Amino acid sequence: MSKINKNILLLALMACIVLPLAAQNTSPYSRYGYGVLRDQVSGPSKGMGGIGYGLRNNLGANTLNPASYSAVDSLTFLFDIGVDWRKSKLSDNVGSFSENDGGLNYVTMLLPVTKRLGVSFGLLPYSTVGYRYDNKETKEGVGYTSYYNGSGGLTQVYGGIGYLTPLKGLSVGANISYLYGKPKHDKNLKFDDVAINSSRQRTTLSISTMKLDIGAQYEFKPSENNRFVIGAMYSPRNNNKGSVTKDYYEFGQNNQTQHNSTKDKKIDAGFPDTYGLGFTYLRGEKLTLGADVTFQKWSSVKYTSLMSDAMEDDKRFNDRWKFGFGAEYRYGQYERNYFKLIRYRAGFNYSNSYLNYKYNDQSKGYNEYGVTVGLGLPFIESFYRTGRVSYININLEYQRINPEVKGMIKEEYFGISLNMNINELWFRKRKLN
Repeated sequence: MSKINKNILLLALMACIVLPLAAQNTSPYSRYGYGVLRDQVSGPSKGMGGIGYGLRNNLGANTLNPASYSAVDSLTFLFDIGVDWRKSKLSDNVGSFSENDGGLNYVTMLLPVTKRLGVSFGLLPYSTVGYRYDNKETKEGVGYTSYYNGSGGLTQVYGGIGYLTPLKGLSVGANISYLYGKPKHDKNLKFDDVAINSSRQRTTLSISTMKLDIGAQYEFKPSENNRFVIGAMYSPRNNNKGSVTKDYYEFGQNNQTQHNSTKDKKIDAGFPDTYGLGFTYLRGEKLTLGADVTFQKWSSVKYTSLMSDAMEDDKRFNDRWKFGFGAEYRYGQYERNYFKLIRYRAGFNYSNSYLNYKYNDQSKGYNEYGVTVGLGLPFIESFYRTGRVSYININLEYQRINPEVKGMIKEEYFGISLNMNINELWFRKRKLN
């Protein structure tokens, strides 16, 4: 491995240690449930609309389907780190609000154990909480303002394995993840009359559990230049127990503060059965087309009522469907023109919300639409030196959230994601003279 790439990898590893996964969204809907769910995809998948169940290549760890790890080259080590930046625009019938956010998104590593066996491990987001808004009210002639804000989310540290079975074309795999986090929700009251003490209530949900993903892929070639991959994934339901801590602060005169705290343990904080099915069609080494469908049975999940979300247990969550479509094209692998070596990607996805919000005593959700375009920019130097190609993947994304009720907040996101995929020849035995 060259000295330059050693330095790049060292800096990337330091970033993983120093930087937490960033809260990548600003959404008032993240007040409910576990917040806004995040796509657990790497750079190439993101540029193709987030598909992955049928993707099978050696460009990086495809964490959506661990069976794909078996496709890793037997001499290669793959390191992938991604960052995001997004500009959000929230609007309703009254006005609009914009904000920027971003940071470290994910870290993955993929390496071979044997010719048929690959392993991967890393850090992925699961959900994020990020919002702030206020509401002026009057009760019994007393005016006050309620300030609401939330932060945090859930992160998963995973380890996975993929195995190419003796049955021709069939691969299987599994990810085991440690899922953890502490979403926080604050409500601050400030009275117009300064003689009345202001207060703050913080509600913290603590999650610590294990998550299992099982995947399979079947690859077949109807002809020499055409290849199909069918992929499936299943994540079993988790009847997890968490804890809720409520801290109450009252701020008096002369900087005096009173603090009371309560903690409820072994409360319901479960996760759903998740099913995924997808395919890709590959035309030689140039064209890849694919589609995914995901179903999550959130309606059967048990979740605590101690989070003060004012939702009924049977109306809190919806079964969630997500559909994704994507494509990738490059002119060829050995072209002299650099632009013909670039991987061009595009995709589209749609999903309904797994969570509901309260509006005029009704429980409603929203629909989410996303469009992506991306580029895979190769490092030519790494190819001529080792025969392996490292990439910088750049993705542009537009996302829109439409609530089911007119007058509620609409959300638009314009995002740029950048990931560096380092493909190194680490496992070749050197000949001694």
